[in-house]
Amino acid sequence: MALAALTTNAQAQSSVTMYGELDTGLAWLNNVGGHAQYKATSGLIDGSFWALQGSEDLGGGNKAIFMLERGFSIAAGEQFDDHPSYVGLSSDAWGTVTLGHQYDSVHDFFAPVTLTGGAGGTAFAHPFDNDNANNSYLARNSVKYTSPSFGGLTVGGMYALSNAAGQFANNRAYSLGISYQNGPFNAGAAWLQASGRGATSSGAYDAVIVPGGARRTFDAFAQTQNTYGAGANYAIGDLTLGAAWSRSTFSGLVDADTGNPAPSAQFNNYEVNAQYQLMPTLSLAGMYNYTNGSNQHWHQAGLQAAYLLSTRTDAYVETVYQRASTDAPAVINSAEPSSGRNQLLICAGIRHRF
Repeated sequence: MALAALTTNAQAQSSVTMYGELDTGLAWLNNVGGHAQYKATSGLIDGSFWALQGSEDLGGGNKAIFMLERGFSIAAGEQFDDHPSYVGLSSDAWGTVTLGHQYDSVHDFFAPVTLTGGAGGTAFAHPFDNDNANNSYLARNSVKYTSPSFGGLTVGGMYALSNAAGQFANNRAYSLGISYQNGPFNAGAAWLQASGRGATSSGAYDAVIVPGGARRTFDAFAQTQNTYGAGANYAIGDLTLGAAWSRSTFSGLVDADTGNPAPSAQFNNYEVNAQYQLMPTLSLAGMYNYTNGSNQHWHQAGLQAAYLLSTRTDAYVETVYQRASTDAPAVINSAEPSSGRNQLLICAGIRHRF
């Protein structure tokens, strides 16, 4: 009887939840290396994943928490290390500290005011996801703090260690963010700094994808990455309007395959977006983004319609068009580069949450 009481008490103070999402569909791209491409997709809005999340009540408004997520391709069955895993402590009064493989402050504070970090999802990423608004990379070896909300104001920061002996600053990263929510108004800003990105396999980040000449892209190690952005959105009834700006610079680049030095790269992103709840079961979203820098530029526009089939399942259609400057590669999110200045994506999919 006493053992049963202790078990019941422990269960009341602890909880573990399993959840996840499956997202797959069919897509057509008009130009991938000069050819039209028909493909099965996995995660054109959200990457498919499964997860375990739990907490243990420590008393006094304090909890021990953990999250373990794992991404995968529902189309190909591949496993991806593109979701967070961490353990930490949370306090109603003092905020939350977590340690593990985690999103940085750009994801937490800036991305939600962009369409790629909101309803639009992965296909609406800025070229090469240069500002990480689509959370293409997570920080390994990271310690993160997020404050409670003070009248709608929340702040946070992250530090990711290099884990290299004698190379404390080689492939480390740190970021800061702030957001403010007040009724229909939401704003956010973030800054990310990385040193020696990709230079070591055990550090904060892998190599970065940057554009080269002759409409190509390549993986590069970056001596310094500096990214910052800010934006806001405002809801007017069923319509939400938003705008966001970000800038990313990558200096000291070295081609990861050849070891040859490469010119520095910089990107300025200017986005306007809108979301409209046309019916309780039908939502529409759209965006336009202009990116320039390093003597190249990109125009990108996209539209999305999502229809709820149930509380956990929806079907969607979306299209994204990108036009690059004369020698720049046209690449929609993670597709292969176009052989010309233009690339068009049209897709339809289904998404289920559990």
